[in-house]
Amino acid sequence: MLIRPRRGRGIKNRVVATLVALAAVSLAAGCSSTGVIGQSSSGGEFGKDFVGSVLSPGAPSAAGGAHQGKDGGLTGQQSLPSFDNAPLPAPVAAHELPGPYTSRSGAVTGKLFFYRQGDANSGNYYVCSGTVIKSQNASLVWTAGHCVHDGKGGTWHLGMVFVPAFDNSDGDPNVDPSDLSAYAPLGTFSAVHVWTSPEWVKTGDEHGGDLAHDYAVIEVSRNADGQTLDSAIESAGAKPVPMWFNAPTQQAPQISIRGYPAAEPFNGMSQWGCTADSVQLLNVAELGPDAKEYRAGCDLTGGASGGGWFAHAPGQASGDVSLVTNTSVGSAHNAHGGNWLAGPYLDASAKQLYNIANGSPAP
Repeated sequence: MLIRPRRGRGIKNRVVATLVALAAVSLAAGCSSTGVIGQSSSGGEFGKDFVGSVLSPGAPSAAGGAHQGKDGGLTGQQSLPSFDNAPLPAPVAAHELPGPYTSRSGAVTGKLFFYRQGDANSGNYYVCSGTVIKSQNASLVWTAGHCVHDGKGGTWHLGMVFVPAFDNSDGDPNVDPSDLSAYAPLGTFSAVHVWTSPEWVKTGDEHGGDLAHDYAVIEVSRNADGQTLDSAIESAGAKPVPMWFNAPTQQAPQISIRGYPAAEPFNGMSQWGCTADSVQLLNVAELGPDAKEYRAGCDLTGGASGGGWFAHAPGQASGDVSLVTNTSVGSAHNAHGGNWLAGPYLDASAKQLYNIANGSPAP
């Protein structure tokens, strides 16, 4: 089943979600206002296959009323025997990561706030997770495709704001997305350009769609102090995370998964994580002959969508990690049992998408 950010019950209520028992769960968030096919800074035929969108740096302001965070209740079932019939990974319970997150490991993970079409003036908004990745323009965030676009027949999300090291563990879960300064120790960063795969745009829906291509890149503006995203996290002693495309599971036996889960029993106000000692790499034949997904034990829920999976790559310095994938789908303890999350295998197509975003001019 798919897991996305869900609607809250008022400014004093916790952001929670009702999870529907489905075969695979998509965890979501979004971005962008004027999506067009083929808008890429790198040119070439490959760029025409991708979707880009330029955003206004200013997020829309909600018109009165209580702000309500959503972790996205998608409905419907997608048959994925590749997941349902494969041996289940060992369950792993998530643990809360102690704040503040202005640290080497905490600052690279952030929370995404955005509106979907029709929500900009309602007071309702959505949330997701993302990772600061190494780039030439010092301004890129990696997340899930369903965190930036509705998929087939849909459109780009609006007014996305990325908050690295977001921390509100003791506060009201229904924060005002137009004023996040109290929870943003490194500043807030509005999305100015976003890319996702053509497969997600063509097939993504409430049933899941092509989850093997459920990834996206966001370029963000500078914060109020004029810092680029990279400069801001580096001030906390962190470093943007390099990408590890085509990562084999046998070379990355241990995976660290991070995000801001907002569906019950979590509230989306602090970072949580799982450490999985082994990772599966499944052929997902239902999504195409070459489709692959990583899967690992972890019980994070909606709102953690787009969050990073990290592993130590060969040749990296001690303590350094790379981004292997992003959270896309999960069991959410469905009828088939289990306790797992899955993310797309980042192959040559994902690398080309990254190259397009990486070639975009710095903000």
